[in-house]
Amino acid sequence: MNDPQPDGDSDSQRQLDELSARVAANRAEIDQLQAGVESARRRADESEARADRSEARANESDARADASDERARAHEARSDDDRVRLDGLESRADVDRQMIAALQADGTRGRQHAAHLEVALRSSRRIGAAIGIVMAVRRVDEDGAFQVLKEASSHANRKLREIADEVVRTGDVSELPEL
Repeated sequence: MNDPQPDGDSDSQRQLDELSARVAANRAEIDQLQAGVESARRRADESEARADRSEARANESDARADASDERARAHEARSDDDRVRLDGLESRADVDRQMIAALQADGTRGRQHAAHLEVALRSSRRIGAAIGIVMAVRRVDEDGAFQVLKEASSHANRKLREIADEVVRTGDVSELPEL
């Protein structure tokens, strides 16, 4: 005697399945963003290490240039040859300094990118959670829940992540617009 389940149960099961699928998709997206953050951090650390090595080489080049300059003054007869060599060392030191500046800028960009990815990851989690709350309370699909949050953001002239934070914090969707 198997009684068919009422439509309400199958709708609830379907919504639960949709929510489970979205949670799985959000987890995959979160894992991907975390991998991107980790990769950006590694690149920033590598750039910083290269900059440190280049700076050490530049300091060594400066020291060699200073020694060369001393020899040039001590041996006035060979001053022309020493000047040429000193100019070459100074040119290499200038190139090293430019490389240091470029590597440091690259490291800074990498750290900024990692910070932006972390903010995006936190926002994505909150928005996903808010979508789930709206779906459960309003009994709408994922797209409908997202539209509700977008409308609320537009009407309140607030960022979507702020609206999502509030919904997640309070669990209250009564202030959100009806679609």
